Amino acid sequence: MFNKTQFNTLFAYHWHITQQLLDKAKNLSEADLHDNPGYAHGSIFDLFFHLLQTDIAWRKGLESGKQQSGVEKGQYPDLAAIEDGFAAEAVAWQAVLDGYTAVQIEGNIDLINWRGDKMTFPLWHILQHVVFHGMQHHAELAQLLTNKGQSPGNIDLLFFRG
Repeated sequence: MFNKTQFNTLFAYHWHITQQLLDKAKNLSEADLHDNPGYAHGSIFDLFFHLLQTDIAWRKGLESGKQQSGVEKGQYPDLAAIEDGFAAEAVAWQAVLDGYTAVQIEGNIDLINWRGDKMTFPLWHILQHVVFHGMQHHAELAQLLTNKGQSPGNIDLLFFRG
């Protein structure tokens, strides 16, 4: 059903669109970057942090088999640090994806949650979730950036040429 090439493409798209959005966010003033529109996860900056925090948490969970504590916002004090964090995650996630076989992607994985409960998921569900989570927040970021005069243009997967 799923294969490594498919997930490599989806994750490459995820990192590409994230960078496209970051590039537009760099054109904003600090006030616009931190302006809270009153919904979602807060400001454009907060939304980028949430996306990075989630990408890190799922990767570390897959690597360790245990739900990890989140990163702190102070570790990413500005947009440049957020951008560096995404660049590092792209490399780290590629190593994770490279480590999986097609059989593993189709199979189940056990994860231990915060309470110590074991949960079993098809691995492809988790990989797909990370991409879909990113798509949701990419769309929110695109709207918020467009409202600030910084439209990222077309972010559809169909037009990704990575």
